[in-house]
Amino acid sequence: MLLDLRARNIELQNAKLEHEIVAEAAKAEAHELELAKLRDLEADRLAKPGSRTYRQLNIFAPIMDRYVDEWIDALEHWERRDPGEPIVIRINSPGGSVLDGFALFDTIMRLRRKGHHITTHGIGMIASMATIIMQAGDERVLDANSWFMIHEISAQTRGKASQMEDELKFVKRLQERALDIYAERSTLSKAQIKRRWTKTDDWMDAAEAVKLGFADRVE
Repeated sequence: MLLDLRARNIELQNAKLEHEIVAEAAKAEAHELELAKLRDLEADRLAKPGSRTYRQLNIFAPIMDRYVDEWIDALEHWERRDPGEPIVIRINSPGGSVLDGFALFDTIMRLRRKGHHITTHGIGMIASMATIIMQAGDERVLDANSWFMIHEISAQTRGKASQMEDELKFVKRLQERALDIYAERSTLSKAQIKRRWTKTDDWMDAAEAVKLGFADRVE
């Protein structure tokens, strides 16, 4: 009899545990759904309040992973919600991570291929990797008093000589890709761009940036 009671208690405890596991799983699923709703609401907040037809993303920070993730989430949210609708991307940034910047660049280009008309609008300072993002727009606009800066890609080399050589090779490959993007729409060749930025930061005002093909017009 005692063994039967113990067995029964174990069964009840197991059943209770299983019930608690199912309940916690349901709570977790509900929490994930709530988070998804909040992410969508946050993406909508980045658009002009009260309008579902205006999509404006502000890149007003260094180009780095945590910001880029948020910007890509917002762009992809608008892609799902408003397929093919125009998007404005305003940029006031000192630049930042090359690889994160390329991830954002590729996302914008993918939206263009899917029919979204993308306007990139530079205000204030558009520097370094931010100038690559500018090139992703169908239309590239600069404010009259904005400043545009391109330069060689930096390498943070350390460690053994062989390791530094490998990093430099990779940086040169990244730099060639950046030059391809600049030269595609610029009036300058890759060689001319290289000569302009070698060992220095190449600053230009909005009018000069338009003249050299890094932007389409000054507003």
